[in-house]
Amino acid sequence: MKIRTRLLLSLLPALLGSIALIGLLLFYQQNILAIIGIALLVIIAMVSLYYMAGRISAPVQKLNDSALTIAAGEYGESIQVQGPKELQELANTLNTMSQCLLENINRLKENSLFREKMAGETECARLLQNLLLQKNIDECTSESIAVKAISFSSASPRGLLIDFPNSDRPEIITVHMAEAKLDGFDGIYQLLTQYKLSKEHPQEKLPFPSIRLILNREFSTILARSAGCASPYLWSLSAGELHELKGKYPIAAGDFVFLMNRGFFSFFKSPERITDLLTKVLKHFAQDGLETTVAMLNKEIAFTIKRKELIDDLHLLCIQILQPTND
Repeated sequence: MKIRTRLLLSLLPALLGSIALIGLLLFYQQNILAIIGIALLVIIAMVSLYYMAGRISAPVQKLNDSALTIAAGEYGESIQVQGPKELQELANTLNTMSQCLLENINRLKENSLFREKMAGETECARLLQNLLLQKNIDECTSESIAVKAISFSSASPRGLLIDFPNSDRPEIITVHMAEAKLDGFDGIYQLLTQYKLSKEHPQEKLPFPSIRLILNREFSTILARSAGCASPYLWSLSAGELHELKGKYPIAAGDFVFLMNRGFFSFFKSPERITDLLTKVLKHFAQDGLETTVAMLNKEIAFTIKRKELIDDLHLLCIQILQPTND
């Protein structure tokens, strides 16, 4: 029911009372001028109230329609009403609310698009990471080494590449690991392009952290050259000892070499913790070969990190020497 109609109904008792008073005055033959005056006052009051009710009901109806428009999802439209000061203040409040809703919804849309973009870039980065690491490992056809990777991904992938460059000398086997400087898709793309350029110009220094392993099957030795990465580790199967691979060392069939990215080293924080982890597994399972050793290392690392959120990707590359000589 409209406000105007409600006001008229609320005044209905007063109107009926006035009509009854005029009837009584006429019945008792009172002064006709007084009766006319009372009647005019009643009519004027009714007309004034009807006009005032119209000035109130129209803006209120407009505000009601505007509120329904906002509820339907149409924001930002300015509401202009003519009427009492209180109704104008209410209209201004609705305008402020509409603008705030519009800004918040736009912000949510922007955040949603940003998250979708980041999720898409992260997924692309992980696919590229698989290309850089696992695909190259699967395509390694050397009879002298076997390679497996243990990887745990973070929310911000950082590219790690492993490569097995061909050598002009058949007795030399080279393993090259390189790590991106930046997180995400941009870092991986940069790593890919710069690594390709470095292969075309091998005399130039690599612009990213890297490790190069050189296995000389003629002398049964392995040489490690690190630049910005943690030193590799060598496990001697015959001696049952683990030590950092710095410089040139003799090797034998069954020995293991471990390469790790900077995220792996940062997570475990010290060479001692890494040494303890590797030794714990290798002294019991190294005799069983690469598959078993990698499986047990994977379980140990997973148990260590399960209660911590990874800031960086963890990669541990496990290499077993199968045939260290040309014989």
